Amino acid sequence: MSKSKIVAAALLATALTAGRAEAFCLFSCDPTADNARSVFENRLKQKFDPDVKVVKFEVSRFWQLDVEGAGHKAVEFYFTGTAEFPKGANLDCKPDEAGAVKEGCSASKYFSTTVSNQEIKGRQYIEPGATIEFKDETRFDQAPSGWKGQDGKAY
Repeated sequence: MSKSKIVAAALLATALTAGRAEAFCLFSCDPTADNARSVFENRLKQKFDPDVKVVKFEVSRFWQLDVEGAGHKAVEFYFTGTAEFPKGANLDCKPDEAGAVKEGCSASKYFSTTVSNQEIKGRQYIEPGATIEFKDETRFDQAPSGWKGQDGKAY
């Protein structure tokens, strides 16, 4: 038996005995809940504070999409994530005594990491030491380099 046949047989045996689908993946693997958590954490750091800590993350549902007209697949994850902000976030956006915020800041108490047309556009103040629960979603779009997350990275 040639070396290439032995290697191919070993790879096939490994694939057939793998306990979980994501444990051995060669082609077009779907994003996982761990990937969704990574996107959530990256978006928190981009949007709020680099020192944020994700303390809880649970996917409530996900499904695959066929993005009509775009010619590619997508996967959406809906989740609940809890994050601690030891230093707070966007401290310069703290509302004044009357509740007014300065330009470029948002007074909204709805916190989201979703990249969509409904995303809160202004920067949001988070009090130092606050723990916030996010009921949110994230989407991965199939790309030649893998699955592109809403944090701009490939998974």
